[in-house]
Amino acid sequence: MIIGHWKHFLAGAALFAMIAGGPTPSAGEEPLVEKYVLGNGLTVVIRPNPSSPVVAVQAWVKAGSTAEPAARAGMSHILEHMAFKGTKRRGPGEIAREVEAVGGEINAYTSFDQTVYHITLSGRFLENALDILADTLGNSVFDPAELSRELEVILEEVRMNEDDPGRVVSKALFREAYRVHPYGRPVIGFVDTIRNTTREDLLAYFHAKYVPGNMVLVLAGAVDPKTSRPLIERTFGRLPAGSAPIAVIQAEPPQKETRVVVKEKDAQRAYIDMGFHGPSMRDPDVYAWDLLSLILGSGETSRLYRSVKDGKGLVDSVSASSYTPRDPGLLFVGATLSPEKAREALKEILLETFRMAAAPPEGPELARAKTATETDFLFSLESQSALARHVGFYETTLNDAAFEQTYLRKIRAVTADDIRTVAKKYLSPGNLSVSAVLPAGRGGMLPVEEIRAIARQAFAEATAPVAAPEKKRTVVKEVLGNGIRVIVRENRAIPVVAVEAGFLAGVRGEPKEKGGVAGLTAGMLVKGTKRHTAREISEAVENMGADLDGYSGRNAFGLKGKFLQRDFEKGFRLFAESLLEPTFPEEELGKKRIETMGALKQQKDQLTQATFLLFLAAHYGDHPYGRNPLGTENSVRSMTPKDLKAYYERWADPRNMVIGISGDIDAEEALAAVREAFGEMPQRPGYVPLGALPVPSHKAVRRVEERRDKQQAHFVIGYPGARFTDPDRYALDVLGSALAGMGGRLFVNLRDKKSLAYSVTSFSSEQVDPGFFAFYMGTSADKLDGAVADTLEEIADVKKGGVTREEFERAKKWMIGTYEIGLQSNGSYADKMVYNELFGTGYEETFTAPDKIAAVSFSDVNRLAASVLDLDVYTMAVLRGK
Repeated sequence: MIIGHWKHFLAGAALFAMIAGGPTPSAGEEPLVEKYVLGNGLTVVIRPNPSSPVVAVQAWVKAGSTAEPAARAGMSHILEHMAFKGTKRRGPGEIAREVEAVGGEINAYTSFDQTVYHITLSGRFLENALDILADTLGNSVFDPAELSRELEVILEEVRMNEDDPGRVVSKALFREAYRVHPYGRPVIGFVDTIRNTTREDLLAYFHAKYVPGNMVLVLAGAVDPKTSRPLIERTFGRLPAGSAPIAVIQAEPPQKETRVVVKEKDAQRAYIDMGFHGPSMRDPDVYAWDLLSLILGSGETSRLYRSVKDGKGLVDSVSASSYTPRDPGLLFVGATLSPEKAREALKEILLETFRMAAAPPEGPELARAKTATETDFLFSLESQSALARHVGFYETTLNDAAFEQTYLRKIRAVTADDIRTVAKKYLSPGNLSVSAVLPAGRGGMLPVEEIRAIARQAFAEATAPVAAPEKKRTVVKEVLGNGIRVIVRENRAIPVVAVEAGFLAGVRGEPKEKGGVAGLTAGMLVKGTKRHTAREISEAVENMGADLDGYSGRNAFGLKGKFLQRDFEKGFRLFAESLLEPTFPEEELGKKRIETMGALKQQKDQLTQATFLLFLAAHYGDHPYGRNPLGTENSVRSMTPKDLKAYYERWADPRNMVIGISGDIDAEEALAAVREAFGEMPQRPGYVPLGALPVPSHKAVRRVEERRDKQQAHFVIGYPGARFTDPDRYALDVLGSALAGMGGRLFVNLRDKKSLAYSVTSFSSEQVDPGFFAFYMGTSADKLDGAVADTLEEIADVKKGGVTREEFERAKKWMIGTYEIGLQSNGSYADKMVYNELFGTGYEETFTAPDKIAAVSFSDVNRLAASVLDLDVYTMAVLRGK
């Protein structure tokens, strides 16, 4: 019934932090939660989730053990035990029987800050759950005989906890870490406070705290907000109104020195718990703190597991997790081990922990932690009770039931520097508390003063400046004799290898009358070779569980493949064959024509895409960027195998080619495979590289408009942008990101305050030739003129005053975070390496981009805002209803 041991609650709290921030609704979608307050003061939060026909009903009382007087510690937990022991309408045992009769589950738990009563059952029995919980929270009788019996049960639970070394070490840690704040008292209370608590004490506490104004009712799952409201009014709405005074809790003073407690128990192993004071859930440090804990000690890829357990074999188990409740929490690090290894293990654990400040996340560490955060949330959606738990936690802790809308966005924006910053802020010997439980008679194996000395020594070693070791090259580049540039990245973490080949051309390289030939050529690379038919290629790929597809864009075309490491040799042969020996058979081209014609028609239904195509045509004129990458119906209909072959032979020259490989393969092995397959690829006589193409300039406002039989209106306002190689490209990206997003001024001013848009953004699009900087909005037809005027007003404000420092910093963090998230797979690395090498920035840009974003200055961004944005010269495309 109780989460009587804080570690159990810690797991729940860590889950709250981890799962927060699932998919966020885009502009125009319904909010994730519905929240309202009944007349009696009860807050109601409803989170529909159609994943199953189950509903979780949870009543959250904002009164846990921190709300109790010290002399009556444990009262919240006693109330939790007594809640289902009878009401004015239901006798002892009837509540549980009634819930079980409809196949439901009922329970409760107490934490430091809340007590939660919950029922999970089929949505068709929602009213039963509401009636039972309302009766429990409004009419419990606290029968004296039942209370007497239950107190003995609780005292037995206390004794049971004292027999568990794991619980003893955890409780001791909290007592040391929190000497003033009530987090230092166990939720269950103490033997004497439990014995001294009377029925009158409980009734007084119940009537003071268990009032609607101090409670939140959460419904998650198969529930309709509209039809459920009358049921809630009939049950919880009848509870008498009331509010609880805000409790004043004394803050824990800053800790100045390592605190240590060592206990001896009847135990076979040693138990060590460590805690560093850290942020609360309300602190902006929480996002980096949560990810730090995952990198440090969550799972078999964590630093503690790899070093202390797997590498040195010093512990049976080791883990770390962030505990971030309402008030400042802890970074918890715990281990079980042989007593003989206690000293060495303690030092190694502290070394790895303190190194978080000296060695921030490298390689995939940060991306993996961010992925774990998102996947844990998605997994939680399969459980309505878990979903209700995190909604209730957010509402009672942050007064924001929909906090999941923002959490993941902020998690994604965390950088390695943010991790380093919070590590330096909190991870120090003076902020450390250590508790240890050793077998009886062996406490001398880990003396208190020695623990303090180990902490100081580990900190000194972990933070001492050292010469940077020469890193083994994990990325190599080689230029073959025929001119092909090959880049290989070794990544042994997963047995997957991604390969990509690219040619600089794409739409830029198409003859004007052959629009769409680049896309058709790329798509046909795997539709037949001199040795294999399209069907044979697809069967071979699927038999390996692999991927092999052509791709094309505005600046390049080529082929991508992904194979399991064991299939690399076979897969790479097929990859090379598709690139070197395509035949472009007429039968397969016919299928591609039909497919592309359908895509052209479907494109017209995608109004945002249609508006951008309209904008690009107006902005770029005769430049290839102004054309539809799919071509036109006439050009596609008339395309022949001869046209595809001519395009392919024009651009598939080794001097115009880059091959990128990333994955579980030795660099020399990969280079040898490329040399063997592509080393004899001939250079084409008369090949001329595609140089810069002029982009038209405009000296006035250029406006184009298209009318459709639609109720929506869309518009793009755009300006000349940057090349990939321009020094200002990242500053222009930061400008676009600073204004965009749900926290950006465009969204806040135009959508939230004025309700002009259901979708609004700004961004920079770099290209080989100058790209563009654009503002986009989707609105309703009757608001179009006002939306355009107000957008231009926002542009004028930015041109005049620039972005704010807060917008600037937020944008850089968001860009770095999303960039790193985008580089989680081997395929994304191969893609970036090929594109950067092809487009003139060099493959190294793949790895240095975050540093270049971080180096963008505030003045550069506002300089570009003043120079690029112009109210007298821009291109505007409008798609509106007739």
